[in-house]
Amino acid sequence: MPTLQRTDTALAYEQAGQTGPHVLLVQGAGCVGNGWRPQIDDLVRDHRVIWFDNRGIGASVPLRGPVTVAAMAQDCLHLLDQLGVERIHAVGHSLGGLIVQELARIATARVRSVSLISTLWRGRDIAVPSLANLKVSLGMLFGSERKRWLTAARLCFPPAYLSTLPDEEALRLMRLIFCADFPYQPPIVRKQIAALWQHRGGDMAALQTIPTLILTGAHDIVVHTRLSDDLKARLLHARIERFADAGHGLPLQHGSAVNQRLRDHIAGAEEP
Repeated sequence: MPTLQRTDTALAYEQAGQTGPHVLLVQGAGCVGNGWRPQIDDLVRDHRVIWFDNRGIGASVPLRGPVTVAAMAQDCLHLLDQLGVERIHAVGHSLGGLIVQELARIATARVRSVSLISTLWRGRDIAVPSLANLKVSLGMLFGSERKRWLTAARLCFPPAYLSTLPDEEALRLMRLIFCADFPYQPPIVRKQIAALWQHRGGDMAALQTIPTLILTGAHDIVVHTRLSDDLKARLLHARIERFADAGHGLPLQHGSAVNQRLRDHIAGAEEP
């Protein structure tokens, strides 16, 4: 991956696609940019797609600065500046959704549309995890690396869906989206989670002018779907869609459907 240097971190990024509007994909806690692969492979056919590893994770090292939502939003803006991209359709998942909201606040004129997946308005609202989340997180502390990866899959997918996935496929998906040492909760992941817990929300006035799509899974044990409802209540113009059988890993579980929703939303925002 090419790397851009900032004073306090490196940013490893990739871009693909020759025509169409620019789309910036922003990942969540513990995840690397390539976790957007189901979306990348589809959207690049007629969009110019940019994805990257958030500061301190994956190939975006070394890290010398803070890990906060504000700092990561500035990373996005720096990346766009260095690539010479003036207008963007921003897509964020989980922590990435908070980063995208902050990007829209600091660079409103440059954000053409926003898509917020499995995310919320205020990160501190998940500082006390659900019982289901807590059980999975504790389960990841024990056993072989393989067992920890398979336990982590329960953070992303509800039991009914996991029962349809062979273990090897679940392992492939987990290793696609998360950093290599995720099962052992490395320091950068703990810092990202702390950034979530410290996040107190923000003024939504700027986002009222930006076409917004909210996607949520009814069985999300990381960011409960009611928190997406709260987000929608603060963005009355936004469209929200709930996937009845999905969990936090919605972009993987329903890749084709999510891609179509993103396509339709971006196309609508491109219209005069």
